[in-house]
Amino acid sequence: MAKTKSAGSTAWKIIVGILVVLLIIVLLAEFGMRWFTAKQVKEQFHASAQADGIEVSEEPEVSFGSSPLIFGLAKGEISQLNLHTPSTLQINGDVITGQPESTIDMEGMTISDDPVARHMIATTVIPEDYLLVTFQDSIANESGVDMLRNVVVTDITANGESGVLDFELGSGLATISLRPSAANGQIQLEATDSTLFGMSLPEQATQSISEGLSKGMQEQFTGDLTIEDVTIIDGAVSIRVSGDNVNFKEMNSQMSQTVDAVEEPAPAS
Repeated sequence: MAKTKSAGSTAWKIIVGILVVLLIIVLLAEFGMRWFTAKQVKEQFHASAQADGIEVSEEPEVSFGSSPLIFGLAKGEISQLNLHTPSTLQINGDVITGQPESTIDMEGMTISDDPVARHMIATTVIPEDYLLVTFQDSIANESGVDMLRNVVVTDITANGESGVLDFELGSGLATISLRPSAANGQIQLEATDSTLFGMSLPEQATQSISEGLSKGMQEQFTGDLTIEDVTIIDGAVSIRVSGDNVNFKEMNSQMSQTVDAVEEPAPAS
């Protein structure tokens, strides 16, 4: 009986030992895979910045959630990816290079030449000088008159305390304050105050200006994604968007078209 017990105990120890070794191998493989994948993401971020002629000192933050990365890769996808990228924005006159600060959470991102995320939530912090250039560009392109670029909207101030964007029109001839919000998946701007030569404008005129500015903001920053939240902080606007089955090539193409439109002035008229 003692020999039987001893043999059974030895076999159990061998099995446990094998399982421990396998667990260590899996953990090492998981650690190595996470390190390698995070390294690739960071290198891609730096390569993109360098392509724009931008030197970045701050590293992006990359994590992969609690689900084992190695199991997801076996299915051809990254189960979860959480990415925070610092701002690489550089604004020179009406030319924008780089990207604003962003936090992106993705689930079920396929690993292929045409990656698609099953679900994505992204928050982008857009500074007021970026807003100003994009609004001015939108006005110039819509009108076809480049000289209007720096004439209509001449300044934008993001006021975190009151939660509004203060637009200066015509170098101070008129002002309008707009409170942005998310409604039905889109950006909505509500006019809270407007003046012309220091006097309040009629409600109809205020609404007309508000609708024009709302259209410009909607076209610049929404794309095919759903707007979930818009928050004004001092000096910037934080916009949270979400989407299902997000195709990154298509999204990158949309962003590139927006950047190209900002960099290429409207034809003179």
